[in-house]
Amino acid sequence: MKVLVTGSTGYIGSHLTFVLSQEHEVYVIVRETSNTTKIKDCVKKIIFYKKECIYDQLAEIEPDVLVHLAGVFYGEHTPDNIENLLESNVMFSTIIFDAVVKAGCRKIINTGTYWQHFSGEIYNPVNLYAATKQACEDILLYYVKAKGCRAITLQIFDSYGPNDHRNKILNIIQKLDNGAQINMSGGQQKIYYCHIEDLVRGYVRALEILNGMKIGEYARFALRDEKPIPLRTLLEDFLKIQQKNLKINWGACDYRSREIMDPSGIGTILPGWKPEHKWEQSVKKL
Repeated sequence: MKVLVTGSTGYIGSHLTFVLSQEHEVYVIVRETSNTTKIKDCVKKIIFYKKECIYDQLAEIEPDVLVHLAGVFYGEHTPDNIENLLESNVMFSTIIFDAVVKAGCRKIINTGTYWQHFSGEIYNPVNLYAATKQACEDILLYYVKAKGCRAITLQIFDSYGPNDHRNKILNIIQKLDNGAQINMSGGQQKIYYCHIEDLVRGYVRALEILNGMKIGEYARFALRDEKPIPLRTLLEDFLKIQQKNLKINWGACDYRSREIMDPSGIGTILPGWKPEHKWEQSVKKL
């Protein structure tokens, strides 16, 4: 099967691209400035995105399925980043959806975020980033209903794993020397953490489900565990397992604006999938 992947140079995307390449012919769309070192040896072709060329390039490939992970994240928008936020998460996504459909592709896996569901509501965006992800999802629904596609949006929560260089709290803490201090919020916000290998299995499972869906059918599933755990509990366990001696100043920082304190029940867990990696064993290997 010809699988087209966006976001392939990111942490999740690069792991997924490698796994998909073991059984499928994988093509990736990247920016000209992207570092393709992690994926260049496992893909059939790297397409450097240019809006004026992408329709012809995808028509030549005729992908069977699109796996869309590309996007840009800003916790807070500013006048300087709004344009990039909209161009990356809305404009780019729309062009890719349109181009693959015109190339004959009718199967799409999209990536959403639990931040689209403040207070557990069906739709209440935490921030402008979450609103752009919802806009992308709404646009995808047009192609499902009007163009005969079948599609799944996977709702992503917090993730972790080895060789992760993202600016995430686990990575920040891991880099600190023993005896260092770090200021944190109260730590009572609950978190769903999902290991990178479990996330990748989720996308592979979604591909299986997608193949059995009807034309014009759309579904949204969550890649999460049954119960979230308070951030403070997770980080205190993390320090013990890693045998790190840090002083966390709990409550020294305010919670983020519109912090999701309890994501319990957000999204329906992907059928036929559940996390296999246990926190303690996985953290030991980081």
